[in-house]
Amino acid sequence: MPKFLKPNWVNIIATLIVFSLPFIGERARLPDGTITETVFYRPILLLVTYLQMQEWQAFLLMSGLLLVIYIAVSVVVALILKLLPKSKKNKV
Repeated sequence: MPKFLKPNWVNIIATLIVFSLPFIGERARLPDGTITETVFYRPILLLVTYLQMQEWQAFLLMSGLLLVIYIAVSVVVALILKLLPKSKKNKV
């Protein structure tokens, strides 16, 4: 397994923050053809709801989305840590 995919607190916290943001949208179409307002859902809420409803296909899709988000966040964190200069220890 690549080193940047190892779970650490920065990756886990950042993934949970991103997974808690409401970015999955749905628009309802009325019978007359007009579109109502867009409703945004939090993926973590959908994951828990699908688990409670025992909708396994949707649950696995949301779990896959969580894995993709974790990998993307891990890559971003690894790039940021690589670009930041390493702090030098003070010699006493």
